[in-house]
Amino acid sequence: MKTMLGYLKPYWMRMLFSGLALTMSGLCDLLLPTVMSDLLNQGVYGKDFQMILLGCGKMLLFTLLGVGCQVLGSLLSTRVVANYCADLRRAVFQRVNRMDFETFGSIGTAALVTRATKDVQTVSWLAVALSDAVITIPVLFFGGVGLTMAKDWVLALAMLAFLPLVFLLVTWTGKRINPLWEESDGSVDRQNELIRQRLRGIRVIRAFQRERDAHEQVASATRVMSRAMISANNAESLIAPVTTFLLNAAAVLVVYLGIFRLEGGTGLTGPDLFAIVQYIALTSGSVINAAFVIIEMPHARVAAERIGQALRAPIQEEPAPREEVTLEGSIRLEDVSFTYPGGAAPALEHISLTIPAGKKAAIIGGTGAGKTTLARLLLGFYPPAEGKIYLGGRDLSGLNRRTLRDQLSPVLQSAALYSGTIRENLRMGRPEALDEELWDALEAAQAGFVRELGLDHPVKQSGKNLSGGQKQRLCIARALLKNAPVYLFDDSFSALDFLTEAALRSALAKRLAGKTQILITQRISTAAHCDLVFVLDGGSLVGAGTHSQLLESCQVYREIYDSQTGGKEHG
Repeated sequence: MKTMLGYLKPYWMRMLFSGLALTMSGLCDLLLPTVMSDLLNQGVYGKDFQMILLGCGKMLLFTLLGVGCQVLGSLLSTRVVANYCADLRRAVFQRVNRMDFETFGSIGTAALVTRATKDVQTVSWLAVALSDAVITIPVLFFGGVGLTMAKDWVLALAMLAFLPLVFLLVTWTGKRINPLWEESDGSVDRQNELIRQRLRGIRVIRAFQRERDAHEQVASATRVMSRAMISANNAESLIAPVTTFLLNAAAVLVVYLGIFRLEGGTGLTGPDLFAIVQYIALTSGSVINAAFVIIEMPHARVAAERIGQALRAPIQEEPAPREEVTLEGSIRLEDVSFTYPGGAAPALEHISLTIPAGKKAAIIGGTGAGKTTLARLLLGFYPPAEGKIYLGGRDLSGLNRRTLRDQLSPVLQSAALYSGTIRENLRMGRPEALDEELWDALEAAQAGFVRELGLDHPVKQSGKNLSGGQKQRLCIARALLKNAPVYLFDDSFSALDFLTEAALRSALAKRLAGKTQILITQRISTAAHCDLVFVLDGGSLVGAGTHSQLLESCQVYREIYDSQTGGKEHG
């Protein structure tokens, strides 16, 4: 919670003016019963018409002043809260962008989305309530009690008699609902995760007719969330009627005692008793508002802790200033092992290999062999658990991440395109690239379809208006625009037909001559044309050499070859 409050510091001046305006509004509310009491005592009972007019004028003035101050204070506080929420969401977003991949994976995309939306909204609600409550509630409560005390201290004590019961009720309810909100928010994370998975895999779900199972998973998480929410809201719903009953009982007691005080010669008058009843109404309203703020604190505390988890998460620190260097494209792995956080078995185990600069190397293996994991280690997304990785003779652990990624131009397994135009997506590879250079890269990537669409053709989020092959070719063209010593293609030809792939390989051989190429693939046709082939199986390196050498020496490679060619010689 302390972390959340720190984001209010830039707005302390607005909060101060808002507080002053709301304080003035509260004082005007308190003055109205006092003026009414004086009007009745001196004007009506004294038959002083001038006093009646003066009292009415004062009441009108205080009413207008109170309304104006309330509007001004609410306007200022609302703007503060809106800016506060925007700053909080921006901070969460920026932190997520800088998180290391281990932390990002442990929290999860669904949970991070919830923290930036629902949790921030919950904290913002509390901020709105507090912006009014911190000022208004004390002014009305203590002002009402003080003015009642000035008129009759016995009635003031009677008015306060039920407050301990209200406090006990609020405390008991708060302790009860805190774990319920934690369970509810956790279920919202689970819902988001399941729905994201369902939308991404909707074709597979329908193909295997698993809609009912997928629906039941979401329904189960929804039931857990609804039970927790209903229980928490039921507990909260007790606050208003019980508190209102206790405060009304206090009002009845005050009126009852007030009658005896009127007859007892204490100096208390009927208008004074009328004013005290209004003070009780103002005080009761402030107590009820305070009860709701206090009862929502556990929910807001849970949300604040979840946001704080994201804001305190470890980030990728830059180990050194960016180096303006270009390294040679040699790659060397020395006894590299890696296990994903929470993984039961290593994804890579004791990998040692060397790719000389300027060579084209293929990394081949079945699904789950560790190919993509190896690419992530080369890109510095994860540090190896054991061993060393060298690029151009430099240890990756000593390279600034920006420096490292200046040396590599990757095309990752998932074709990543963004909403915008084709031109904007391509220029992510090199922002200053001219249109002629864009067309040259597109031609090398066999993306001739762009001639019909044009560079200004809109691309929807994730390239949803393009086919898989079109997306892969645009990503390859984007990578070709970047001048780097090493080019990494992670299963980047999987959506291409064999003729297009053959033409692309030929174009890459000319364009990337002298550059190091690493092709992560499952296709023998791709690996056969490489200078070196490394075979992974179950996270281990089981073969290394040329295509012809591996056909003779590596059983896993031979099995892959036979499964794809039927044992025929590959041309």
